[in-house]
This record gives sequence, C-alpha cells and structure tokens, in this order.
Amino acid sequence: MTVRAELLGLVEAVAEQVELPPINWVYIPEPDPGPGRHTEFGIVTLRDGSAGLYYAWLGDSQKGMGSRYEPGEFSGRHPLELARYCAGTDEADCSLGMAAVNAITRYVFRQADFTPADAQDSMGILDIAASDHVGMVGYFPSLVKRLRNNGIRLTVIEKKSQFHKAQENFLVSADMQTLDGCTKVMITASTLLNNSIDEVLEYSHGAQKKVMIGPTAGFFPDPLFARGISAIGGSEIRSAQQARQRLSAKQGLGESARKFLISAQDYPGLEQIMQEIKGSE
Repeated sequence: MTVRAELLGLVEAVAEQVELPPINWVYIPEPDPGPGRHTEFGIVTLRDGSAGLYYAWLGDSQKGMGSRYEPGEFSGRHPLELARYCAGTDEADCSLGMAAVNAITRYVFRQADFTPADAQDSMGILDIAASDHVGMVGYFPSLVKRLRNNGIRLTVIEKKSQFHKAQENFLVSADMQTLDGCTKVMITASTLLNNSIDEVLEYSHGAQKKVMIGPTAGFFPDPLFARGISAIGGSEIRSAQQARQRLSAKQGLGESARKFLISAQDYPGLEQIMQEIKGSE
C-alpha cells in the first residue's frame, strides 16, 4: 500500500469515530511563481477554524484550478468527501484532497490537545556531520546555501530542469537513483502531493536519518514514521482568515502560521490520540 493510500485509510477510519466539522471555505489561488514571489498555497478550512494547506506551484497540472472548481461548492460538505480527492492521479484534485487531509489532522490534534513542538532548525534534527552526504528532495535554496557554505557534500533531487547542475560535491538532478549512498535525507512534503514519496523512500532506504519538511506536512505522520522517517516539520495555521488575506495579497504566511516539528520518538501515535479524544467525551 502506498503512503498516500494508507494515509487516506487513516482519515477514513478517523471519520468513523469522530464527528468532523463540515468545510467552511476553500481558497484556490491561480499560481503565479514570478520573480521575487512568495510560494503560494491553497487552503481548506473547517467550520471550527482547523485548516490545511496544499502547495500550489506543482506546475501545469494545477493551472486553471480557480475556474475548474467553484470554491463555494465545497462549503458545508463533509471534509472526507474532499479528502478522497487525493486517491486519484489528477494533481489538481490531489491538491485539494491533501489540504482536506491536513485540515482533518489539525482538527483531531486539537480535540486530543496534542500540540507539536515549535520547530527549531530544520537541519538540526539530522545532526549533520562534515563526513555526511546529504540528500535533498526538492530544492530548498536557503538550506542548499547553508550546506554548501559548510562544505557538505549535497545531492538534490529536483524536477525543474533550470536547477540541474553538477559541480564538485554538489549535484542537482531529476534522477532518484542518485540518492543511493546519501547518509542523511531531507524530503519535501510535496512528494505526497505528486505521489513520488514511495519512490523517494525506496532509493533513500540506506540513509541513517530521513526527515520530511515543508508547510504542507500537516497530515498524520504514522505512515511515514512506520517507513523510517525520523521527524516531520510543517506549518500549523493559527488564523485561517489571516492566512487567506496574506496569500491573497501575495504575501507569505507570516504570523498566520506556526512552524512545528514532530519527531517519531515523541509522537504518541494516532491510536493513542484517538483514545484521548474518546476519553474526553
């Protein structure tokens, strides 16, 4: 079973045990990744204020989402209906589906009073040494700069051809096989959206540590922890309305969101979280 299929199965199981609030509103931007622009995100918000993000810069597969879907049509619907969109192969549908999964996850965590720790250094959890060969799935410019400045050998997997290059101790390629031999690996959360996560995990199976990072890593981490991921760092929306206003104004999430980190060793597991909810009823 794929990671995404297992994750959807968990969400469906949760929906059988917890009364989830209906969808309140959905924000669907028309991606415009021009020079100097902040990364764009779409938002699915539930009636209690729980919200989830999707990454809106996948490419042509997401173009026209603003006209393809009528955001108002989702209002009042059960969030599981939208979450099931991620079962298909259409990346536009999957975008909305993953955002709904993230919103449901946020709601469940709130009901169980489970608050992930504030994120510190994204790379700190990897405990990178000078002898490491770091793999990075997705091009994170600031992290690339830090690693290169520290003389760390780095291999980046990136689909966008304009980033491809090969230099001493630095390779940017679309070839997943180049992850073989990496000792520490950082993975973008958008690998769930484009459904490449299973392939990434296959080629990085020999790494000592693997972490997933990115604002859209707001889903139940159980399937990834079961497959050897050490930690997940994402963004929790504090104010959905403020996030929408900022994104509509072509700004970053800013203070509307909080960065968090969940480590496998500190995570109680979804089963325990659900028991906490049942015990409080």
